[in-house]
Amino acid sequence: MPEANPERATTPPTVAVHLGAHGPTARAVRDWCGSHRDDLRRRRVVARTTWSGLRDAVPALDWRSDRSRRQLREYLTGRGPVLFSSHAPLGPAYRHTGGPLYPTAPAGVDGVAAALADVPWTLHLTIGGHAETVVESWVAAVRGGHRVSFEDFLRATAEGSWVPLVEHLVRVAGSDRVTVHDAAAAAASGRPDAGPAVLAAALGQLLGEPTTLGSDAASAPERHWSARQVEVALTALPHLRSWDERRALRGFVDRTVDTDGEPVRPLTGAQRERLAARDADDRARLSTLVEVR
Repeated sequence: MPEANPERATTPPTVAVHLGAHGPTARAVRDWCGSHRDDLRRRRVVARTTWSGLRDAVPALDWRSDRSRRQLREYLTGRGPVLFSSHAPLGPAYRHTGGPLYPTAPAGVDGVAAALADVPWTLHLTIGGHAETVVESWVAAVRGGHRVSFEDFLRATAEGSWVPLVEHLVRVAGSDRVTVHDAAAAAASGRPDAGPAVLAAALGQLLGEPTTLGSDAASAPERHWSARQVEVALTALPHLRSWDERRALRGFVDRTVDTDGEPVRPLTGAQRERLAARDADDRARLSTLVEVR
């Protein structure tokens, strides 16, 4: 990993940014901050972790406009240190047509960096495994009204990698300000959950001292449609004529079809092995760019 700049690394950040590409960890951080407001208040830390709060502050979520960047700066800066946790600047993991991983993230990251110009800040990215990311993105595509088979989607995302995203983070923030938290690797090795790790790291930086805050921030498993829900949607979608009908179908499936079913698991063993190999390759490459935990 490149050597950190000592001057920048020892300057306590005013804002710790957590980009939650791993959904369960992002929710764990949000839920923990919501239930520990008194703890944070005593430490004079302001938590900016809710979707509603971000939308109220930056209604357009347009990361490129000067107006939105000014609104975001007001939201992220305060009288004390601020913890900002959101997946919103990253955008969707994949388009429904596949392609690169997090294709719109550079615009969001650039917007955050511009909003925090001249403000000391650090950046934490949580990532999951490629297997769960691909499956969740495919289900999201079908749920969003796109008729695409899993095999086609898997082929269309064959080049997905975390490396380009992290390379962009390094270009924007510097390698010494960026930490990657690998939730999949932590789970596979039996290490502590990524939620407490992110909170401990981010809050420790903000407070300028080691902290155990966040030790109870457990990540709940990701939930998405079951195999039957996906099957019903894929069967019905060719017969629909508008996006209004697609939204109605999504609501119907959400409310009435197999609502307590197990999440769909379309990957074969061989496919899982290939995606696990991609995880390992990414992890090795990321460790040359930034600290990976």
